[in-house]
Amino acid sequence: MKRWLGLSVLLVGLWQPVAWAEMKERVLQVTGQGMVTLPTQLAEVEVGVEIRGNSANQVQTEIAQRMNRLVRTLQQRQAEKINTTALSLSPLYGERQQLLGFLGRSAVEFRLPISQAGAVVDELIAQGANQIARLQFIASDTALEQGRTQALQLAAQDAQRQAQTVLAALQLAPKEVINVQILSTTLPVPEPVAFAQQRLSTPILGGEQVVRAQVRLEIRY
Repeated sequence: MKRWLGLSVLLVGLWQPVAWAEMKERVLQVTGQGMVTLPTQLAEVEVGVEIRGNSANQVQTEIAQRMNRLVRTLQQRQAEKINTTALSLSPLYGERQQLLGFLGRSAVEFRLPISQAGAVVDELIAQGANQIARLQFIASDTALEQGRTQALQLAAQDAQRQAQTVLAALQLAPKEVINVQILSTTLPVPEPVAFAQQRLSTPILGGEQVVRAQVRLEIRY
């Protein structure tokens, strides 16, 4: 009789830590995905001036005059985020290392509503811009931040739905979320648009950008 009693006590003592370990391990980990598509509102354009001349001073002066006209026009058209992206002046040599002249280049980047971009670029070309280095379409900063928030919400909801589906199939019930981790939020990288350097009076049409997010939940059940 004493042997059975001792065995019962031993079994109870062993069961408690095992049961506690099992309870601690009853955690489901799920990863949710969220995606939001945003219409683009802005055109980001880079235009430049490239000049070749006999002297460095001549080239530098001509570039400065043209760029000043371009910047004034962009300010008058209320372009945003105007900044210089290139500025160079270098000598040109022939086959026998004789000095042939100088080559200078300067470029400026700016943002405008897509509906205005074509006409403004036409105007810049008329005022001396002879290079169009880049054109890409983007959503506004405000829209991107709102898209990021929505993508995170959708990712969290997706993770919860996955957990509910799995636990319901196993006839189990979720108890609480014990950990939340934002794995990533991917803001879209604008894709440059290739186009001929010609008059842009034809309206420019933008596209869409996609914001993605991943959220991981650990749910006790």
